[in-house]
Amino acid sequence: MASVPVDSAPPREATTPPGESGVRRRPGLVDEIGELAIFSVRALRALPSSLRYFSEVMRLNAVITRRTSVLLFVMCGFFSISLSSFAFFLLRSLGASDFVGVLPGLMTTRLLAPQMFAWVFAGSVCCAIAAELGSAKIQSEIDAYEVEGVDPMALLVGTRILAVLLYVPVATAVSVAGVLGGAWFVIVVVLQGNSSQQLIDTYFSIVAARDLIYGAITIAVTALSLVLVACFYGLRTGGGPEAVGNTVARSLVVNLILLHILVPVCVLAFYGGALNLPIGD
Repeated sequence: MASVPVDSAPPREATTPPGESGVRRRPGLVDEIGELAIFSVRALRALPSSLRYFSEVMRLNAVITRRTSVLLFVMCGFFSISLSSFAFFLLRSLGASDFVGVLPGLMTTRLLAPQMFAWVFAGSVCCAIAAELGSAKIQSEIDAYEVEGVDPMALLVGTRILAVLLYVPVATAVSVAGVLGGAWFVIVVVLQGNSSQQLIDTYFSIVAARDLIYGAITIAVTALSLVLVACFYGLRTGGGPEAVGNTVARSLVVNLILLHILVPVCVLAFYGGALNLPIGD
């Protein structure tokens, strides 16, 4: 009868430390914010290297311009139609319908244009960026770039940031044109309450060059933050094709929360101390 070796022993069961399980824990909110901050710093540091891909920057800028401009103009126009209709009937009851252009002018660069841009940009451009980078991640295209010696942060993230920043002046002009076009359509064409000259004079008595600069800065800050969030979630996609949909949904939720914080903060920073209105001293 064969004897059992003395040093043999039944295998011990694997144990896990107390309070931990074998399932990988998802990062918490603080961890995710920290990872996003580190990613944002790395992305901004890669911007100088992205200039070598300037043709890709211009291609992405053209895509963003085509995808966003018409929708942004229409949304600003419809919002301005509602606002101008309210302002006209309110001021007519007070005997001041000649100044109906004041309210759209007051709201354009301070809230309406940045808010409309943020909604359009988050729902259209940022979702597309998260989906593109997520698909590239699960198909190992990111690893292929790294093997070939190409920095993904410069080629994939930096080029998109530069393309978005180049679109900021266009977005500002399109937003202002949409608001003014909507106000002109409802006040001059439909209601026939003001002439074109009256509306334009009162509108630009409120909208000064300084306000346009403030609006462009607000749009730039919002666009930069939203595109960083979209790129961050796109590049951390893991799993199969269904993970891309989860990435897009998560980035959209975060961006919708973020834009409702950034726009009011910028408006408060620019106009919190003084409304900069041509009324009194």
